[in-house]
Amino acid sequence: MKKLARLTALLLTGALLLMLTACGAAPGGSASMTPEEIAAKQRLLGEINSYRATLEFAAPLEEVKQLSDAEQIWVEQFRAAGKTELPENTTNETHQKWASMTGNWTRCDTFGLGMKKDASGELIDILLAKVPANTPEGKAELSEALKHPAFNRSACTKIGIAVVTIDGQMYWTCSVYD
Repeated sequence: MKKLARLTALLLTGALLLMLTACGAAPGGSASMTPEEIAAKQRLLGEINSYRATLEFAAPLEEVKQLSDAEQIWVEQFRAAGKTELPENTTNETHQKWASMTGNWTRCDTFGLGMKKDASGELIDILLAKVPANTPEGKAELSEALKHPAFNRSACTKIGIAVVTIDGQMYWTCSVYD
């Protein structure tokens, strides 16, 4: 039964993406994303929904363009800097834009974007999640990442997701909403 649910979720996700692409309205697409980043983002979303299909309570996550655009604002700042760590005092405006785009949504959790303090005590925003390779090892790595609470809440049914390449490595971040 779980395999059937998983297959159904994958087929529905694929059909929806095909339909949206045919209409020229692929969700979450950004003019600044490379074709490789767009493909990685869709693969990640498919893997997330495949994982959720194995859970008894979880429906597939629906990507919402507005929420993905908000995530894209974050990754574009990292892309522009060419770094995966940025001082928080340089990201305040980005945070405010993100908050204004997501303010009417109830966020369940965020994955892939974190914060730490540097040696001087200054807060640093960090891109944490590397896009795993599309290999058995990469799938195992992603499988571990999907155990994060962001992906395991039945009330959470919407997602904003973005991918960026920095120094040849792809990173991703997402926020999940109810």
